[in-house]
Amino acid sequence: MPDPAPGPLHLIQSFVNTLSAEPDADLLATREEAAAWLRDAALLPAESGLSGSEHAALLRLREAVRDTLAAHTDGREDPEAAARLTKALAEGRLVVTVEAVSMVQLASAARASYPGVVAAIAVAIAEAAAAGTWPLML
Repeated sequence: MPDPAPGPLHLIQSFVNTLSAEPDADLLATREEAAAWLRDAALLPAESGLSGSEHAALLRLREAVRDTLAAHTDGREDPEAAARLTKALAEGRLVVTVEAVSMVQLASAARASYPGVVAAIAVAIAEAAAAGTWPLML
């Protein structure tokens, strides 16, 4: 297992590592397993689960992140992976919030649980990119 990544990269690393080359090593293989992992990662409320379409979307999101990172690692561009990641992250329905103390942050405008999961991953990617640590995933 690789060393834990710093800051927001830790969530991204944990998410992509839910699938390994070992047989039967997919922690998101079923809706129930995926929901349990998301709850353990504090991304899904205890009373929430995933629908079949949300589970499929979660697997597409993970593959898009993995493919994008693989392209970075290989030193190549992969416009298709980047487009799939962009499309998958759009489900997070991000908005910019501004608090009275002028703190600005990204948040999900969605009321459902699954878009909140996507938003958390999107925010982690955006924060890592803003901090200049996204290339550390290489």
